[in-house]
Amino acid sequence: MKLIWALRTCRLCSIVLAAASVTNGVLAEEGVAPTTPADWLRAMDHAFRNLNYDGVFEYSIASHSQIRIQNRRGNRALSVTADVAHDITVASFRIVHMVIDGVEHERIAHRGGPRREILRTGGQVSYVLPADDKSFALAADLPTGPYPRRFMRSEDLSAHYRFGLSGRDSVIGRPAVCLEVHPLDDNRYGFLLWLDEETGLLLRSELRDANGLYLERVEFLSLKVGDSVSADALQPEIPGVRIRSGVETSETPAAPTVPVSWKIGWVPAGFRITDAHPHEARKGVHVMFSDGLATFSVFIEAAPQSAVGGVFSRNGATVLLSHDLTGELGDYLVTVVGEVPPETAHRVAESVFRGQ
Repeated sequence: MKLIWALRTCRLCSIVLAAASVTNGVLAEEGVAPTTPADWLRAMDHAFRNLNYDGVFEYSIASHSQIRIQNRRGNRALSVTADVAHDITVASFRIVHMVIDGVEHERIAHRGGPRREILRTGGQVSYVLPADDKSFALAADLPTGPYPRRFMRSEDLSAHYRFGLSGRDSVIGRPAVCLEVHPLDDNRYGFLLWLDEETGLLLRSELRDANGLYLERVEFLSLKVGDSVSADALQPEIPGVRIRSGVETSETPAAPTVPVSWKIGWVPAGFRITDAHPHEARKGVHVMFSDGLATFSVFIEAAPQSAVGGVFSRNGATVLLSHDLTGELGDYLVTVVGEVPPETAHRVAESVFRGQ
């Protein structure tokens, strides 16, 4: 499953990017401090391009266990059920972002485990990998265009999420305001976002299910902002090879489309294709969807010789679900990976079909 591992690794980077890039300009240029959820969202849209920051993020998931305690006293039966969540740290990253002479520079380094980095200068993106790293050998397995980034645009999200402020807190010793993000349907999860009151930077993000259970968390462990950020920190730390060097991104890229021979019959309202490209070797395609917050990918490939059957797994908020697709045009395997409820992933997978 190299393809899935490549996606998951990129997705970890995208979570860090999402948290670090969803920042707020504190409306400083306008001299007005944010007061409403819409204010914070508009400010976040603006300032992630302008704030200099250097910090370390930790990404963790929750492993949920259900404990049931039963006791009988005479004719009375007592039963207590509790859901216990255990944090499992998946990865940590360092992210450095600076604007130099009007051009954005960004570096993301995977700390610990396989050493990998993502570099961006303006619209050019490249990946730095150790020369002996084989897991990313298939460049076609990586999403095309810019690495995944979530643009929290309130005018797009308000149709599918409700926002509210829920008080103040402290994260890594910095005063923060908490923003609640509630989904308006059962096809996506909710968020709690803790925003730095001084800078608007997203210090902590929690993804929660329909029952309010915490599934994933991204949180700063350390942070420097403003003049304390050094341009030297933008240089890669690992010797290695670069792939996709020179890929040009665009603020208004052409809308990608699924290769014509494949159809995805259903996706939840509000999800749009953010990337789509064929896999010639696998006689299939990879399509990525996002609603501005949540993301999921659909992989379609020729079925392996050994039958895979239906596969389902869930780590934190990330679901992996595979579905056999058999027809007159051949046998294929459809895999859905992303941060959507299992029922949603299942419906997406079953809707895929191949046209003539």
